[in-house]
Amino acid sequence: MIKLVPDWIDTNEEFWLSLKRRNLFFIKLRFVAIAMLIGFDYFYEILVKIELSEFQHDAIGLITLLLFIYNLSLFLIRKRIKNIRGRFNPLHLSLVQILVDLTMLTLLINFTGGIESPLYLFYIFHLIIGSLILPGVVMYCIAFATILAMVVISYLQYSGNISHYCLSGVYKLELYNNPEYIITTLLFFSLTIIVSVYLTNRIANQLYLKEKNLHEALKEINDSELKKQKYIMGVVHEIKSPIAATKSIVSLILDGFLGEVSPKIREKLNRAVVRTTESLDMINNILRISRLRLLDEKTSEDVDINELIEEIIDLTSELVDDKNIELEKTLTNKSRALKGDRVLLKLAFSNLIGNAIKYTPKNGIVLIICEFEDEYLKINIHDNGIGVPLNEISRIFDKYFRADNIGDKKQEGAGVGLSLVQEIVKQHRGTIEVQSPSVIGTNNRPGTCFTIQLPYELHEIKKKTSEEFLSVNGGV
Repeated sequence: MIKLVPDWIDTNEEFWLSLKRRNLFFIKLRFVAIAMLIGFDYFYEILVKIELSEFQHDAIGLITLLLFIYNLSLFLIRKRIKNIRGRFNPLHLSLVQILVDLTMLTLLINFTGGIESPLYLFYIFHLIIGSLILPGVVMYCIAFATILAMVVISYLQYSGNISHYCLSGVYKLELYNNPEYIITTLLFFSLTIIVSVYLTNRIANQLYLKEKNLHEALKEINDSELKKQKYIMGVVHEIKSPIAATKSIVSLILDGFLGEVSPKIREKLNRAVVRTTESLDMINNILRISRLRLLDEKTSEDVDINELIEEIIDLTSELVDDKNIELEKTLTNKSRALKGDRVLLKLAFSNLIGNAIKYTPKNGIVLIICEFEDEYLKINIHDNGIGVPLNEISRIFDKYFRADNIGDKKQEGAGVGLSLVQEIVKQHRGTIEVQSPSVIGTNNRPGTCFTIQLPYELHEIKKKTSEEFLSVNGGV
């Protein structure tokens, strides 16, 4: 197999996508050329008053038919061609297209006048396109082969070794037997071909080198970011040790190993245990998210969405009561399993529900609706809070973006929550959309509605039996 693919292209998916788009464009363009050939064969002589012999009609018709069959075959098999080095790949398909096109064009030129045919100018068009895609060595070989083909056709027709099929009416004098015209035309044609290939291939090589350098620079940045994030993950992991030690010491005091503890002190120590437990959970979540982003690690388990949302609502109950928010929920009564990472899903829904409560003023409304539709679980989170300006909705999931009206309210936050939510939803093969105003919004409180769709598994959530529960938790 001819080596056409540079070494650095193995991981450059954009190169392959671009090449496939070009191949498809050439196939579509060839259908246009086929239509033009049909028009040339049957209608052009009427418009321009040229005469084609019956043999020329038959030859052009046969070439057109072969071109159509060949092009249709390319259109049908192009999607089966894989981006694999060492095997037939899209770059080889480009080479095949150029070689077959030039062969067909050479036959057309031969049957439409040879050196007198205006179709030889299409050689330049094909070679410029090829020079944008294929290596310089390959294109120079094709260029010299093209020049040689024109020289051979011109000589054989001039010497009478093959028949000359002229376009009667285009030229008043025959030029195929004029040595001065032949030499001059071939000289300038050859010069044009070589210069076109040289300039085009030079520009293409410069672009490829810049793309290669950008690809390598991006790889270095990603490697550096990975090392930095791994270091941060290590530091965060080390923070767990003193917090866990603190929790253990407080637990020892509560268990009475250091003597009796007064009820007042016990209350404070219990709160300290709760807070240290929350800190440890937060650190574990941070580590989990880091693995998701950097190592693409996530667990897969059956998640009861009703239970998950109930937990989140319980955690936000203090803020809901403090702002006197009317929180309504309509949870699904079906026990179908949602397959995913429970920690990440809880983080995503906590963020959305927490935002709905945070950005809804006192005496507002938050509405959570869960329902199964076809093969998806659909969750709508409505509020009648401050909403999102219409011109900023498209940027709401951008990292570090915060809407202008949020800034006016002086709400805390760095603007990374929704981008993380979108990332988690995508990891679970779902979609998330935002709408503002929401259906429960008003003029003063337009509100926002987030709609999440997640695919679920078609089996029941497995409930642990009492024996399984005891075995997992070590018995009573």
